[in-house]
Amino acid sequence: MDDNKIKLAQKDIDDALSTVEAMEKCINESTLTNEEIKKKFMTLSEKVQQIEDILKTEGII
Repeated sequence: MDDNKIKLAQKDIDDALSTVEAMEKCINESTLTNEEIKKKFMTLSEKVQQIEDILKTEGII
């Protein structure tokens, strides 16, 4: 896996983790509407799919 793809995968993983942490905080504080939670979850799902695609392309999974 070349350095650029490793950096991209790491950035995507970090972004996904940040999204999860933000969602968890907002859910616990009840500051998000159901629609906002759904939007954040969809963003998270897209990021996870991008990470999975990179890892598959590189033969890691």
